[in-house]
Amino acid sequence: MTPRQPGSAPHILIVEDEPSTAWALAEGLSDDGFSIDTFRSAEEALVWLKSGRSDLVISDLRLPGMSGLDLARKLRRGKSAQPVILVTAYGDAETLDRARVAGVSDCFSKPFRIDTLRRSVRRALESRAARGRRLKKAA
Repeated sequence: MTPRQPGSAPHILIVEDEPSTAWALAEGLSDDGFSIDTFRSAEEALVWLKSGRSDLVISDLRLPGMSGLDLARKLRRGKSAQPVILVTAYGDAETLDRARVAGVSDCFSKPFRIDTLRRSVRRALESRAARGRRLKKAA
């Protein structure tokens, strides 16, 4: 893995255990110029994040091992605190409430339209960039 260069395309991690869904997400978002890596488990993504940097994580809620919700909680406690968007086939009201409490940027029930996800990704990245500018200004 090579370090990301300043000004390069935003990097997105996709954490999805279903290969066809991971592929569809990556294809749908790569048209927008994002750099994308996919992982089949939250644990794999966390190992990668020890030496890599990502601007946003899109994760399935139900994964083998650590859930997408637990991944979001762990990332929120970390230094980078990148936004997390969850996708799930099990989007009941309780799950959505827990996702909000965990600081998830957005949550989508499968199936969803890729253009809706694209808008959410752009909003989350813009919000993160604005937060970064405010922090730099305050320092």
